[in-house]
Amino acid sequence: MRAGQTLGRYELLAPVAKGGMGQVWAGRLRGARGFQKLVAIKTLLAARADDERFERMLFEEARIASLIQHSNVVQTMELGEHHGALYLVMEWVDGDPLSYLLTASQGAGGIPLLVAVHLVAQTLRGLQAAHELRDEAGALLGVVHRDVSPHNVLVSYAGVAKLVDFGIAKAMNQASSSTTTGEIKGKFAYIAPEQILGAEVDQRADLFAVGIMLYLLTSGRHPFKNHDSAGVLHSISSEEPAASPRLVQPDYSPALEAVVMKALNKQRDQRWSSAEEMRTALEHAMPEAFALGADTRVRDFISATLGERAARKREALRRAEAAFRGRVADSGGLAAVQGSAQSASSLRAVSVDTSADKEIPAPRLSKAPNMRPAPEVSAPRGYKGKVILLAACGAVGLLASLAWLRQPLQPTLAGAGSSAKLVDWAAPSAGVRRGQAASAVPVSSNSGGAVQPPAAIASDAGPPGLSSAASSRAPHGDDARRPASLPKRGKSIPSPRPSSTKNDTSDLIAPDYAR
Repeated sequence: MRAGQTLGRYELLAPVAKGGMGQVWAGRLRGARGFQKLVAIKTLLAARADDERFERMLFEEARIASLIQHSNVVQTMELGEHHGALYLVMEWVDGDPLSYLLTASQGAGGIPLLVAVHLVAQTLRGLQAAHELRDEAGALLGVVHRDVSPHNVLVSYAGVAKLVDFGIAKAMNQASSSTTTGEIKGKFAYIAPEQILGAEVDQRADLFAVGIMLYLLTSGRHPFKNHDSAGVLHSISSEEPAASPRLVQPDYSPALEAVVMKALNKQRDQRWSSAEEMRTALEHAMPEAFALGADTRVRDFISATLGERAARKREALRRAEAAFRGRVADSGGLAAVQGSAQSASSLRAVSVDTSADKEIPAPRLSKAPNMRPAPEVSAPRGYKGKVILLAACGAVGLLASLAWLRQPLQPTLAGAGSSAKLVDWAAPSAGVRRGQAASAVPVSSNSGGAVQPPAAIASDAGPPGLSSAASSRAPHGDDARRPASLPKRGKSIPSPRPSSTKNDTSDLIAPDYAR
């Protein structure tokens, strides 16, 4: 792994810590619309990456730590895999380990007593959250951290202590374990006697480690100090109890001494039964460490001790981010970064139309300058005129047909005296032009131009019949309509259907009774 590399959605900015099995990086999560967040990413060392045992340990750490939701425990966000490499994403704590705070404060006489007690109490809160962790069914998991030390307590610059690194944590109710026979897990200077002797460990082993921390922070001396690691292990595992802190500091508080010495009892049955019990006893022993304004006291001390370092770290992170952006720009833009949710260039291409809530025509859905509205679908040139003309012709034809169907099929006799002539309605009239209606009743020569109604003409015609002249002029064929007799007064004969001949104009001629 190297700075500038990406792991899924995350960018590696700079390494910040290195341990026996892995390395911790300052990373950045990139999200949609420019969202970003600093995170801590734990990866396995190259020498351990192919070891299934260490991969199992990392997975177990992620499984246990992700279940703990507490302000005094570093939050575990995700266990990811990139090209076969596992990585653990955790909350980024803007601060330093408690071990660094202890070292940095040596020139000023060490960490003040009230500040040290307050930080240890916060650590006990986080431990209690881990110890009382339960599974989905409500069964107690029996989690033991097994590596509580000042190195695994991060103190933010705001004065909040957070327990971290459950890499060797163990759930007591599980048969599987990543510890092999004869192996001691944990830092030798903060290990419980039962861990050294290979006995079964429980939550009280973590309280022994907290006791060593509290002794060291409040007295400035390790209770089992020796010249080497083997000597430390011997001092812890022997039956000889730890020396009283009053031997180092004669004015050491007796109430505080009682809390410390009970936590350091080598017989675990004589220790505190839980982290909460020890924290409560600590509050009773040093109530001033938890009085009003205690949080401000802790924050002011950290700011005075680590203020310059905090500024340098933040500036280093800004430079690392700038360097990463420069590498990305050289490689072809933000779009080249694998795992990034959305690049800035693609965001500029997105146009958000705020008028979408209004009712607007479809072609104006977007007002972006680089987006053209969809073209309107229009009819071919001249198409609308043809449709109107055809509709008008159809309407005229329909009206004419309805009027024609209403006319009575009533032959009219014309002539003077006893001579009567039958006007054949089906025969074409030479004196009528197409589209011009003609009178259905001819004018008699003896009437002086007066027009008689058809009923009157029919009544004066005498007996029904046809003259030889009329008979000789009657049309023959299928279209000939010759009634055998004249209809009675007031009755009419339905008009014949129009001829199918194209030149027949009878369908445009209708009787005009208004003339």
